[in-house]
Amino acid sequence: MEDKLLLIPGPTNLSKRVREAMAGPQLPHVGARFYSMFKETIDLARYVFKNTKGTQFVFTGTGTTGMESSVVSLVAHGDRTLTLTTGYFGRRMLMLNQVHGAKADHLEFKDGMAADPDALRKQLRKAKYAVVFITHVDTSTSVANPVTDLVDECSNAGVLSVVDSVCAIGGVPMDFDRLGADIVFTASQKALAAAPGAVLVAASNRAIEHMEKRKAPIEAYYMNLLRWKPIMEDPKMYLATPATQVLMALREAMLEVKEEGIENRWARHRKLGEITRGMVDEWGQKFVAEEGHRADTVTSFWVENGKAGPIQKTMEEEHGVMVARGIYDDRDRMIRVGHFGILTPAILRRSLDSMGGVMEELGLVPGRVAVPKRRKKN
Repeated sequence: MEDKLLLIPGPTNLSKRVREAMAGPQLPHVGARFYSMFKETIDLARYVFKNTKGTQFVFTGTGTTGMESSVVSLVAHGDRTLTLTTGYFGRRMLMLNQVHGAKADHLEFKDGMAADPDALRKQLRKAKYAVVFITHVDTSTSVANPVTDLVDECSNAGVLSVVDSVCAIGGVPMDFDRLGADIVFTASQKALAAAPGAVLVAASNRAIEHMEKRKAPIEAYYMNLLRWKPIMEDPKMYLATPATQVLMALREAMLEVKEEGIENRWARHRKLGEITRGMVDEWGQKFVAEEGHRADTVTSFWVENGKAGPIQKTMEEEHGVMVARGIYDDRDRMIRVGHFGILTPAILRRSLDSMGGVMEELGLVPGRVAVPKRRKKN
């Protein structure tokens, strides 16, 4: 582990193997070595997504790149779209639809509440939509949406569906083939435990056909998934210079995922979620996400207004652990704990115990014995 433990909603700590993959000599993107390793990376991404039927994309970018690529590749000006918003990142998806000229409707659910499949079904009966956009786990609220039920509603209505799984894949069960969504995307820096800088996208055959049959051309170069498709089939072809070291690190991280086994990794993350939720319960704090829809990759909870900053500062300075605060209006009253990647239950328990001590010192958790401060290195 690095000197500081990252318990933030991304990026996460990297294994020694992944760091060493990034630290090697600069690798050219035109050589045989990168070509063969990149082909393997695409195959590993298929394993992580459980994608055997659709097209698998891996290229340089962020989670937002995956989000915007999905919008611009599927949505033409004037198309009517529906976004289910359960937090900040759902609202970002809505904004991207608006930016790219969609007639963008949305179903907004109160922060902390999951998207309701019944509400989606009723909305799909009111209007004809081209695409529905869904967040799997919204990092801002730690809500885990019922994506299987939501995607089923889209499929029953004959509507394309896009799932933002940035804070889920690698830590929360995802079977692309069985889910039936048309696009699912994630990024490298969360549960996959690689460095920021790579986006991974799975697209159904129906999504690719939709792109190919569009009357209006896709108004993008880099974020046009159709342009990336031949590169995924033959990485010797050129579209843009990839961040070779980032992709090498991603390959190593996904090798670690495969060695652990994706189902075992899901089970470990489920345990991490249970530990965190158990501690929040013990502290008597209120969860942001409603019961039954709390993610196994990130947990958010409310604290007394003005106390989030001191908790974050003390944890980093005295215990070497970084946690996150809420976003924008919630930054002074919400704590978000990311628990994914290579994190072990034992390390998580020790860190959360330290947080309990900090919160007791701040008068938020009664009846606990304060945890000793970490000794500073000479």
